Amino acid sequence: MKYLLTGVAAITMLTACGQKDKPDDAAAPSGIVFSESKVPSFSVHKGDAGSAAAALAAMSLETPGSGNVTWGDRTLNGDKAVFTDVTIVTSAYEGDDEDEVSGLDGADLTVAKLELDGLAMQEGAPSFSRILLSDMTFVPTDPEEAENGSGKIGSIELVNPSPETAGWVASLFSEDEVPDLPEGDALAFDQWAVKDVDFRIDDPDGEQGTFTIGTIEVTGLKDQAAALMKLDGLTFDMTDPVEDTNMKFNLASVEMRGADLGLLTDASEDASDPEEVSQMMNLAGQDPANPGYESLTLNGFDMNLAGVKVDMPKLVSAVGRDKKNSVVAVKTEPFKVSLTTDEGKYGDQLAGQLAMLGYETLELSGAGYQTYDETTDLTTYVKGQNFWELKDGFRIDFGAQYAGAKEMAAAGASDDPSDMLGDTLDNMIIHNMELVVDDDGFMDRAFNAYAAQSGQDPQEIRNQLTGMLAMAPMMAAGSGIDAELLTEASTALSSFVSDPKTLTIKLAPIEPLAMSTLAEMEDPSALTKESLGFSAANE
Repeated sequence: MKYLLTGVAAITMLTACGQKDKPDDAAAPSGIVFSESKVPSFSVHKGDAGSAAAALAAMSLETPGSGNVTWGDRTLNGDKAVFTDVTIVTSAYEGDDEDEVSGLDGADLTVAKLELDGLAMQEGAPSFSRILLSDMTFVPTDPEEAENGSGKIGSIELVNPSPETAGWVASLFSEDEVPDLPEGDALAFDQWAVKDVDFRIDDPDGEQGTFTIGTIEVTGLKDQAAALMKLDGLTFDMTDPVEDTNMKFNLASVEMRGADLGLLTDASEDASDPEEVSQMMNLAGQDPANPGYESLTLNGFDMNLAGVKVDMPKLVSAVGRDKKNSVVAVKTEPFKVSLTTDEGKYGDQLAGQLAMLGYETLELSGAGYQTYDETTDLTTYVKGQNFWELKDGFRIDFGAQYAGAKEMAAAGASDDPSDMLGDTLDNMIIHNMELVVDDDGFMDRAFNAYAAQSGQDPQEIRNQLTGMLAMAPMMAAGSGIDAELLTEASTALSSFVSDPKTLTIKLAPIEPLAMSTLAEMEDPSALTKESLGFSAANE
């Protein structure tokens, strides 16, 4: 039963994405439009009544028990068949641990009703346009295993699958070996929907919990792109008395439109393989002209891990396009995340750490907005619209413009993370950059916390650090680094440490600066304050 739960959870995380709300495009530059891609409508394709019976026979659904399926009653009307009191012997499936059906080992599936529409024989193979399984229950073949939990699904529906996808589903009904799930363009359909998932765990070792989902839906999957992927009503509640932990997880809804499954599937597979970490890192440095989705919305996320509570009410992100329908912007609306504590093993630990900093709750907020010009290959992080802020702590604003994003994304194809980093540096060319740190009491909190641990006076620690920063220009004398640049940087930093206000660091080089120049430079004397357009101040 654990494996069933794990399998459904994995499917959930893979398909959990989407967008209902349109981001506010009032501040978007002229010509950039943020909007939802439309979800295509569909109807169930017609089958062939004349070959429907042959299609059922080819799927081992002619007589009960001729394959892995038995039933109490069957009716065939034209190209539609209805089966009731169905049992699918899924415990007979064989597969590796990573196989899609291996999680069904040791359990059969009872189905109150199985419906097949659009039955036909096409090019010698059975096909259907719609399959609906209703009121499903996983029944362990071992009676003792049945006492350890339960698994139920309200319904699973698949509409207008590709021949390859339909063939894979049909193979589940026969006694033949189940082939691998189709990949790439072969995996296609108009809609796949799972509703009312309910798994309950009662492990003999003491683990108890529930896992439920209202709906998982993928619509318009074609050419490795899905028009809509959504999930709603996810709840997870698991208690482990041995570890003395409880985890609760809730997600009201998450939707993604225009999802590029090629990117998402590669990332999900590589995330579990340390040797492919470079591919997972591509999500952070993807092609700016193909971010992998059109729009994304998350609603009502909260988690309580043994007393560590995280809450994110909403997250909205969308892609902006120009009149040529090219991706020119990605915008993440302002969002909030809170971190607080409750009674529990980890909550008690975190509460003490937060108290040292003078917090009971951490309230984080942020936003993001970047534009991309394909003609010049310039990526711009818009000043004032890319920030992280900690309430009663600090605010970090970031703005930048650089070239080389497409080459950086291509460099991410390297199997060697070190090669990818080197290629990224070779291709990134900075035009300007600005970092603004506005202190709102965090520096005082940090020095007070460190002083409490070390037994020193906070002001003494502050003075020591200020002195070290002030000595930096003298210590770097003879290194070739521009003294004027070092002096301005150390002055600003030491001022920020002693009397934190707003620290602003700017870089606006006279000529665009290739990061490879910094990485390979042996003589830094050419990088002067003037040539870099460097400035730093605490004001």
